[in-house]
Amino acid sequence: MNEREINELAAWTAKEIRNAVTEEGRAFDAAGEDIVREFVRTCLINWQRNGTATLEACSQLVTEIFQRRKHETQTELEVFNAMMIFGAKFPSFARNNQRQRDAEAAQIAATLPAVKV
Repeated sequence: MNEREINELAAWTAKEIRNAVTEEGRAFDAAGEDIVREFVRTCLINWQRNGTATLEACSQLVTEIFQRRKHETQTELEVFNAMMIFGAKFPSFARNNQRQRDAEAAQIAATLPAVKV
């Protein structure tokens, strides 16, 4: 993914998280959405650079971002919970995504003819 795609995916994910929380009748302000967007964006960038995503890395990221930006939102608890839930599910998403990509690559490689040198 390039930076534009990462930014778009992070913004879309944060908006969907905010919509899900507000549909449950809880408050989630725009500042909270921006905090979640930064978290998702950073998770995606770290995953792209390192090739792995771990629960520990996501938890550290939640702590760092939340400590730095919690004063910006009036819905601290909802924002923190949303970040923790996303962080807990992200490593599984990353593994499944990599598994799919590996399977597709193996399928493509199996169908390509051998190249003689």
